Amino acid sequence: MSTIYSTATVCLKDDPLNCQTLEPGLEYVMSNSRDYEERLHVWEGWRREVGKRMRPLYEDYVDLKNEAAKLNGFEDYGAYWRYNYETLDEDVPYKYTRKQLMEDVRSIYKEIMPLYTELHTYVRSRLMEVYPGYIDSQGPLPAHLLGDMWGRFWTNLYPLSVPYPEKPDIDVSSTMVQQGWDEMRFFKEAEKFFMSVGLYKMFDNFWTNSMLVKPDDGRKVVCHPTAWDMGNREDFRIKMCTKVNMDDFLTVHHEMGHNQYQMAYRNLSYLLRDGANEGFHEAVGEIMSLSAATPKHLQSLGLLPSDFIYDSETEINFLLKQALTIVATLPFTYMLEEWRWQVFAGNISKDEWMKRWWEMKRELVGVVEPVPRDETYCDPPALFHVSGDYSFIRYFTRTIYQFQFQKALCDAAGHTGDLSSCDITGSKEAGTKLRNMLELGSSESWTRALETIAGNARMDAGPLLDYFKKLYDWLKENNQKHNRAVGWKTTVDPYSQYAIKVRISLKAAMGDDAYSWNANEMYLFKASIAYALRQYYSQKDQNLPFTAENILTYEETPRISFYMVATNPGSPSTYIHKSDMEAAVRLYRGRINEAFQLDDHTLEFIGMVPTLAPPVQQPVEVWLVVFGVVMGVTALLGVYLVISGVRARKKKSSKPPAENPYSIDVDGISNTAYEDTRDEQTGL
Repeated sequence: MSTIYSTATVCLKDDPLNCQTLEPGLEYVMSNSRDYEERLHVWEGWRREVGKRMRPLYEDYVDLKNEAAKLNGFEDYGAYWRYNYETLDEDVPYKYTRKQLMEDVRSIYKEIMPLYTELHTYVRSRLMEVYPGYIDSQGPLPAHLLGDMWGRFWTNLYPLSVPYPEKPDIDVSSTMVQQGWDEMRFFKEAEKFFMSVGLYKMFDNFWTNSMLVKPDDGRKVVCHPTAWDMGNREDFRIKMCTKVNMDDFLTVHHEMGHNQYQMAYRNLSYLLRDGANEGFHEAVGEIMSLSAATPKHLQSLGLLPSDFIYDSETEINFLLKQALTIVATLPFTYMLEEWRWQVFAGNISKDEWMKRWWEMKRELVGVVEPVPRDETYCDPPALFHVSGDYSFIRYFTRTIYQFQFQKALCDAAGHTGDLSSCDITGSKEAGTKLRNMLELGSSESWTRALETIAGNARMDAGPLLDYFKKLYDWLKENNQKHNRAVGWKTTVDPYSQYAIKVRISLKAAMGDDAYSWNANEMYLFKASIAYALRQYYSQKDQNLPFTAENILTYEETPRISFYMVATNPGSPSTYIHKSDMEAAVRLYRGRINEAFQLDDHTLEFIGMVPTLAPPVQQPVEVWLVVFGVVMGVTALLGVYLVISGVRARKKKSSKPPAENPYSIDVDGISNTAYEDTRDEQTGL
């Protein structure tokens, strides 16, 4: 699966010969393009080339991981992952179980939902301006419009949604380029930051052994940023395809934060060289990013002008940018891991993986699939962490921990004012407090380690909500001011209004002789519909080259029912109107029925009036054809003989009569005025 992920390519919509890997090519499109169809092409292509190809592998992966987990005494692989948070500490304040993790995560998700819902509503309104006609004002957000390949971080939506665009831009990516920053400077600045709070200088071999930019020698590599402890107490590395932009600048601080944690506990015995739990490791990197992202810190680096003023409007801009990265990812993270927990527990059957994935995505995240998904796809492993076998709940817990850590460190640094404006750069007091916790590694339970730094042994969403309090109030006021419908309806999607439900009854048509419905039959069905649409539009003087790929199906059931929609071959985001679909099917209903040996009652297009198409004709036996020909020839011969006899008799009766010797007409010429014409009429 990792090989598929790292080597897969998608050819660009307007340049079919230009096939790009995820990074930097496809990620660049998903980060920057505002072309709805281009984004959809790349989004769908990545899931086709990665997730769809991984489907059988991921099914085996789930079975094998569950088998291994059970051999080690766990209920399933999800329980094994959650064991990372279980403590052996029997003291009540510090005891923690796998079940408590699930309860806490679900509870915190509900706590942050008011903030997320207001953010979702605001972002939807701005996306509607950029993509008019594609987004419902009360619906979920289309998954391919959210700033990256997965909709995990909405950071790249900031230019589209900045509340006060006339204010100085706090996304300093363009300034970095203008000032000539390169990738190496990102790492040098991050190292300076850690050293300023009393943490560690990177070892010399870090700079020679790490992969800090994508290789230009043709090697295919996984570019997803990772930090490495090589296990010998003196070799720590980062693997990353760094690009010069603010997002990667913060990511460098995050990854080097992992290295700082690894260096802090390197002198412990090998088994204790790890974070207090997986979320701690992620949180340490993130608290550094919180400080590095502040306008104060950016100004100190010369990335914001010296006369930059941090007023209330600029503060809202900053908080929104932070929320697009931090708040927006929480429901995404929770939903993904909840789905995997349910899959490993056997609560979601394999024939409903995609159905439940997108149902949960709509319900918990407010995001909808832009095109229908069927069970040949497997969208989850199109994300690195899923195909790479990483627990993902760490990214939820880390977000909660990082704000608990940040509040504690800012208090230690003597910061006054809003938590969102705190920059701990240069504070040895904050650094000492952090280092004392880092050096514990996993020698203490995470609950005790958390208490060491935050004074609380439990996860607490309070500091996060405090950090974004001003933004939450502003979002509520702004959404009310513009009469926006807060929240989303899970029943709204881009394609259902164009769908036709199909129901097939093979048993009713054929009894015990019924054939099995499989992928090949579905392909034939799609091809038949594509043929009907081609013919239908050709009669309207439109050449639309429909293929089976333009016919999309979803919600297929074992009793053979499903929904189908058709996309325009020249515009994949445009669906064929339902009335045109029905007209095409109605025109060629007989051909479609015949292809499957069915009729209007056993191949139903729900909602369509049945046609008067003739029943399917069974093949005629050869001997019947021969017999019919022989009998036909015999009958014709009989008719010929009868007609020949009649004509012969007529000729015989038409000879001139004998001359009457007693006639006064000596010339023997008949008087036509008295001629009997009955024979002539009869002969006719």
